[in-house]
Amino acid sequence: MRQDPELEIQTRRPARARRPLKTGIALFAILLPTVVSQTGCGGNPVAPSAQPVRPPDVASVASVAPGKIAIISIDGLRPDALLTVGAPNILALADRGAYSWQAQTVMPSTTLPSHISMLSGFTPDVHGIVWDDYMKERGPIPVPTLFSVARSLGRRTAVMAGKHKFTYFCEGAGSDVCSISSNGDDEVTAGAVSSRAVDLLFVHLPDVDFTGHRTGWMSDDYLSAVRRADLAVGRIVSSLPTDTTVILSADHGGHLYDHGSSQPSDTTIPWIIAGPRIAHGRQLLSAIRTVDTAATAAYVLGFPLQPGEAGRPVLEAFATPN
Repeated sequence: MRQDPELEIQTRRPARARRPLKTGIALFAILLPTVVSQTGCGGNPVAPSAQPVRPPDVASVASVAPGKIAIISIDGLRPDALLTVGAPNILALADRGAYSWQAQTVMPSTTLPSHISMLSGFTPDVHGIVWDDYMKERGPIPVPTLFSVARSLGRRTAVMAGKHKFTYFCEGAGSDVCSISSNGDDEVTAGAVSSRAVDLLFVHLPDVDFTGHRTGWMSDDYLSAVRRADLAVGRIVSSLPTDTTVILSADHGGHLYDHGSSQPSDTTIPWIIAGPRIAHGRQLLSAIRTVDTAATAAYVLGFPLQPGEAGRPVLEAFATPN
């Protein structure tokens, strides 16, 4: 097993629009991270050589009918793991969309609190769920989620997840279709491919996190699990309708055999968006938090933001009108 190097994530010049997707595979050679320590996740990223792209105002983004969205969460995925293995499907998604390797999750940086924030737009100090297991006796999620808002507006939703704790999203005003698998990424992926014809699809791939806890984050086995997750993402994305916007992210990273702390290796996550209205090859320069996933998904779906919601749409990712 490898030791656990915390890798500094280098930035790069934003890609030209409409480049062939195969250039996403070559991104690894450009973005190869530098080993800097055994206990921290590097420092600040290298300043990009291109001029920053000013985020558009809401009014300046092309106005189109509400679309469909798929949110893919790879549990426990560190951004530097993507860049280390070269993950061709995920990097191709970034190449034809907009991305950040420096997005941040919430505290505690654990699966359930992070996903509730990701799918509601509320931080743990508001939604109050700071434990990391399904506890029916504590009641349902106490804030609106993307699923409850979607159902109130007559939109169809599906949840495909690989841990029992996601039962929270299946109860009450939760998802219309809900499948909790105990057989890992392959079964979750099969369910996602069969449930793709909905307005809002959420997919949770658990195996990267399971492997990190078993053999260590950034171990050889962990990196192999990242490669398998990349293949699963390729299957899911290729099955989606062409008008679907995809957000790919993670709930947390990890170090050694665990996560949950405030150190950068635990809190830094990838954030990628690609779809009909999204700029191509744009490195996002604004600070992105996991609560912004819910707000951005709501923006694509045409939903209003909820009162008190901390998340905001990542408008920098959207292409401006010609």
